[in-house]
Amino acid sequence: MNLNLTDQETEKAAIAPKLLKLKQLLDERKLIWDKLPDEKRKKWIQSGKDPVLDIAWDMYKYLHKNFFKGADRYGDI
Repeated sequence: MNLNLTDQETEKAAIAPKLLKLKQLLDERKLIWDKLPDEKRKKWIQSGKDPVLDIAWDMYKYLHKNFFKGADRYGDI
């Protein structure tokens, strides 16, 4: 199996602004998030009332399951 990485810079350029926007939207939630106990964070995630956090959570789960589980063994890359 071969992975063709041709034109990936073009793909990155198309995706990067949307990921930056996601980061900005999450940063807007950060002050509140940091003040919440774990139980309230869990309820926030499970409520489904925050579509931006829903996307971020889904991506986290996908990346953790498929790419980064145990990534701490890589150290600071």
